[in-house]
Formats: sequence, structure tokens, C-alpha cells
Amino acid sequence: MTREETLAKIIEIIDPIDNIDENTVIAESDDIDSLALFSIVVFLKKQGKNYSLADLSKCNTVGDFVDLALK
Repeated sequence: MTREETLAKIIEIIDPIDNIDENTVIAESDDIDSLALFSIVVFLKKQGKNYSLADLSKCNTVGDFVDLALK
């Protein structure tokens, strides 16, 4: 999956009302709630990615999740 495809999939998972891009800060977005975060983790697991809670907690922006997915 390319970076653009991964970003598009994560945005699809979040299903935002407002515009979201790689620079969107997770803690400041009303669209990214605990269910969206859980769904992103499930997406990563389906891609064969398993991360520690420490890795996931370092994700401050949507772009950080994209970076994690592409590792």
C-alpha cells in the first residue's frame, strides 16, 4: 500500500465530518474518538502490523499513524 492509499484508508475509517489530513492532531479533532482509534488499530492488525501501546501512544497526528502503518 502506498502512503496515499494508507492515508485514504485511515481517513475512510475515521469517517470525518471535518477535513482531515496528515497534519491533523488526533487530540484536537472531534472526529477522532476512541472508536476511530480502535478501528485504526484493527486496520493495522489486519495489515499484519502489531505495535506496542508505547508505539501507538507516540502517534500525535494522522500522519504518525500512516508512518506506523508503513513501517
